[in-house]
Parts: sequence; C-alpha cells; structure tokens
Amino acid sequence: MGNWKEYPQSRKMYEKAQEVFAMGVGSQVQSFGRPHPLYMTHGRGSRLYDVDGNEFTDYLLNYGPLILGHCPQVLHDAVREQLDKGTAFGEPHPLQIEVSKLLVDAIPCFEMVNFNNTGSEAVQAVLRLARAVTGRTKFIKFEGHYHGWMDNVFFSFHPDQGEDFGSRAEPKPVIHGYSKGVARNVLDNVVVLPWNDLEGVRNAFRNHRNEIAAILTEPIMSNCGIIMPRPGYLEGLRQLATENGALLIFDETITGLRGALGGAQESLGVIPDITCGFKALGGGFPIFAYGASREIMQVVSRRQAVHAGTFNGNAIGCAAAKAVLTELKKDNCAIIRRINDIGKHMMEEIGALAKKHGIAVRIQGPGSVFCVSFHEHEIWDMRDAFDQENEKYFVFRELLLDHGIHIFPTEKGLWYLSAAHTDEDISNTLRIVDKVFAIMKGMSL
Repeated sequence: MGNWKEYPQSRKMYEKAQEVFAMGVGSQVQSFGRPHPLYMTHGRGSRLYDVDGNEFTDYLLNYGPLILGHCPQVLHDAVREQLDKGTAFGEPHPLQIEVSKLLVDAIPCFEMVNFNNTGSEAVQAVLRLARAVTGRTKFIKFEGHYHGWMDNVFFSFHPDQGEDFGSRAEPKPVIHGYSKGVARNVLDNVVVLPWNDLEGVRNAFRNHRNEIAAILTEPIMSNCGIIMPRPGYLEGLRQLATENGALLIFDETITGLRGALGGAQESLGVIPDITCGFKALGGGFPIFAYGASREIMQVVSRRQAVHAGTFNGNAIGCAAAKAVLTELKKDNCAIIRRINDIGKHMMEEIGALAKKHGIAVRIQGPGSVFCVSFHEHEIWDMRDAFDQENEKYFVFRELLLDHGIHIFPTEKGLWYLSAAHTDEDISNTLRIVDKVFAIMKGMSL
C-alpha cells in the first residue's frame, strides 16, 4: 500500500520484550500500534523521542493525562520536593486535605472526595457507593462506554466482527470474545443500552422498577471517538434518575479538567450525583478521585461502604495533583481556555484540509480533546461509530507517525492538547496533515 518508514530498534526491542514481558507492552491498546509499538526514551514539552532517534509532536499525551505536557517544570519541582519528605506513610497527610479542598472548589457535584490510583478503581468505588446509598444492585451502562477493565463493566464497549448487539430498540449485552475469563453472570446486575436515546432509559426504568441503583455514563462519550450528547439528553438522564430514585454517575476520566476545570458537568451545565475521574489530575502521576455530596459520601465516611487501597492518596500523587490544579486555575483557567481554542482551530482546519483533498472525515469534540474519523455521516452512538471498516484511520495514523506526528494508535482517533503545544507545533502539524491527505488521495483505499 505504501513505503512505510521502518523503526528497527523499536522492532528489535518489541521482539525481545515479548520473551519476558507479556504482550511486550503494559496495556493492550499499546499493542495495536502499527507497524508495531514504538519504544520511547524521553519526552519534553510537546515532544516525544524514540529509541531510533525520531522526534514526534505528541497528541497522545500518555492517553490523555499530560495536560501540562512532558516534564513540566512546575510539576516536577513539586514532586521532587515531596520526594525528600517521603512518598507514602500508611497514615494520612496534609496534602490529602489540600487537594480535596481544591477538588471540592473545582467540581460542581463535589462536597467530599476520596482518592484512587486508576480510573478502573474509581469506577468500582462509585458503583459500590451507589448500591450502598440506594440499596439496589443494578446499574445502566451504555454501549461503547469504557469504564475500565474490571469484569463488571468490561462488556459492550467495542464490537468485534459477528457479535450480535441486537437492535437499538432491543439491545443485547455482549461479553466480547476477544477477552476470555469474564464470567457471564456479570450481566446479571446491568442493563445495557444505546447512548443518546432517552426512550431506552425510560423503558429500562419501567422494566426494572426499584432495581436500578445508578445510571453510569460519560457525559461526553470518548471511547468511540468523541460523541457529544444530543441536546437535552444529559438533562433527561438527570431527570429520569431523580424521578426513579437512582443516582446519576458521571465518569469524567477523560473530560475532567479538560473542557473546563469542573469538567463536562461545568461546561454542559448538568450536575450528577457522583463523579469519578480524572486522568489529567496528576499530570502523568497516578492519582484519581471520586466524590459527591456530603450526604452521599457519609456512607464512605461512616465506613458503611468499604474504600481501601495501599497507595490511595499517596504523597507523590497528591503533590502532583496540587501542582496541576494550581497551574490550571491560574488566570481564570487560561491554560484550559487556550487548549480548547487551539483544539477548535485544529478541528476546523483539519476539516478544511480533508475537504480540499476530497476525503470524507468526521471531526467531533469540545476542543481540548477531539477525534478525527473517516465517516460521512453523523455519529451519535457506538453503532454509528463502528458501522464500517476503519482502515483509512490506520493509514492516516501511520503516515502521520512517519512524518513526526504521534496520535492515538486505534480508530478511537482521539487527539489531546496540552499547555506545551505551541502555535508553531499546530502550524507544522496542519502542514503535515495536508501532506498526508494528499498522499492518501493517491492511494487505493
């Protein structure tokens, strides 16, 4: 199909890694990169460098967390200072209180918080919390939403060939055949529905009256590209949850601290009962949080819903979170406003370049994170996102990589912006996208 660039040192390292390191990578999504995973040596600002000596402008940002870019001075100074004091104590420490206050000030639905280290853990915490508060066991999960790799949420998020999802009117939950080891009884406590369809949620509450503890949703769907809620959809979820005695949970793993400091709930104006997130909180150091009203969180405070974890709220993660939140708050959240502005500019320009070359694309997102997919039609849910082959995306990604632009390895197609991306980075990236579209136009795709 093309004369692709070679990455010989990464290829050799990948082959050696697989002898001792399962998959040769730390997370399965990394294994899908073409021509193979690239091994990186270091990052600085908006740039990444691999073992073959290549330099990339990075729009993957470790799958989102690096909102300040690679190795930001303000973040590393805070962490270095804490390293001299200790990393974890087996006891509480003052930074936990400081970061909690910053989060309560930032996130609309927070009156109290607690900490985890990964998004998968945070989702488990909020589901347990919702069940403890309501006394119910079932929850609504939407097709295409990814809430971590734990069994009780690891289904119906990315279709494989031949899987039967039923119809939108009568959807079927699917435990994907590409991951063995997930017990079928995890489906006993979930109602799986297409997203952006309020009538389906209404019917679920009619059919499972007094059984549903929570609606679990991303406020902006981010696992099938970026899919915005239809007008009135989140407001409808809010109303249905309240009317039926269920809790509305926002998973703001990706959207938190990005479109606005308070996440999508701030920018979209719909306040959930519970929120978990945020990938960007530690700027690359592992720390996640969840929270809710004081009344809801009393279930945790009174130790009625167990919350545990040796590294929860460790001093390094909290030092990083304090630095990130303090930096993002400066000048009325100037960093967040800027990365949204440059993201929207890129979305508009990439769309114009695609039109120039006669290539059909769909570009969606709030700005600070957006996606580029090769569809002609609107995308409102998982079924729209995966209704065709996505080979064009993989060609697009590999051509960009060969020209020094590093983006998401799969057709999910997300682009993340950071404080480190300069105007020159954006201009150069758009010049390369123009060149790549011209190459693709001449290919038989």
